[in-house]
Amino acid sequence: MVLEWSDHDVDGMLVREARDPAVARERGRVLMVPGSLHGWWAYERWMPVFARAGWTPLAMSLPDHTGSRTVPAREFLALTPADYAAEVRTVLDRTRGPGGVPAVLLGHSMGGLLAQLVAAGPDPLDALVLVSPVGPGRLGPMRATPYPPDRPVTVSRDQAREQWFRHLPDPELDAVTARLTPESPGVVNAYSDGSVPVDTGAIRCPVLVVGPEDDRSPVHDVRRVADLYGVAPLLVPDVGHDMMLEDKGLSAAGAVTAWLDRHAGGNETAGGNETAGGNETAGGNATAGGNATAGGNATAGGNEAAGRSAAARPGEGAG
Repeated sequence: MVLEWSDHDVDGMLVREARDPAVARERGRVLMVPGSLHGWWAYERWMPVFARAGWTPLAMSLPDHTGSRTVPAREFLALTPADYAAEVRTVLDRTRGPGGVPAVLLGHSMGGLLAQLVAAGPDPLDALVLVSPVGPGRLGPMRATPYPPDRPVTVSRDQAREQWFRHLPDPELDAVTARLTPESPGVVNAYSDGSVPVDTGAIRCPVLVVGPEDDRSPVHDVRRVADLYGVAPLLVPDVGHDMMLEDKGLSAAGAVTAWLDRHAGGNETAGGNETAGGNETAGGNATAGGNATAGGNATAGGNEAAGRSAAARPGEGAG
């Protein structure tokens, strides 16, 4: 069955949605928040997996990123993670389903930090999924030298390959590099120097933390982030930081939807942050207990929308 794709404009931000007409009941809605320099397209390979499992994916682009509204240059340079989190909160509120439909927030890298900031706020969530996330500031700085505050942060093709991927063919790497959008130094410097606090105790929904076994991007170790929430990380072997764009990362999408079925689909009630222990299965060939690993392969296709993007220019890699 061919998926139905649609675009929404939420306060000037592009939100791309995918639905499977064959799915009789919507299990929930998953707002997907990209990392720095990325847009909605970071999730285009995962979205069909979620849609076919009944979890409607809504992938957004932050301001001044693919398809979303432009921010004046001086304002863009001075943005903060709190500014981005406010934008995510707006989209979350405007894309919620009808009463009773679970609301899930999924964030990758910087988007993981934004998701934590939103989840610690007053907006109710049924689950929080963090993929290769930037952790709260208490985990310490991730980079010793700040970026110049007077120009956007960019990465080169070689830096993207080294820090974000393990197995990505050259044509696909070229396509990703062409879609990258320069990032605000105000945002990157703030989360990189450990100055962004998160009230983890205020996050009362189930939390899943997913990451590569060995992340070469300058983000906090996924195991340390998982420890903050009292959960076991779901470790994905032989993938890079941007696992959503690699073939071997597709199995993780199935593991996430299976976890959502159990923890956010109304099959259990749980307050606070859940602890993953034992050998709890996480879908496909993955397990989510102990230091879990997600294996196996999956295939998923999707359509692509052309949006505003900028070619990356040389610079130090961003998380």
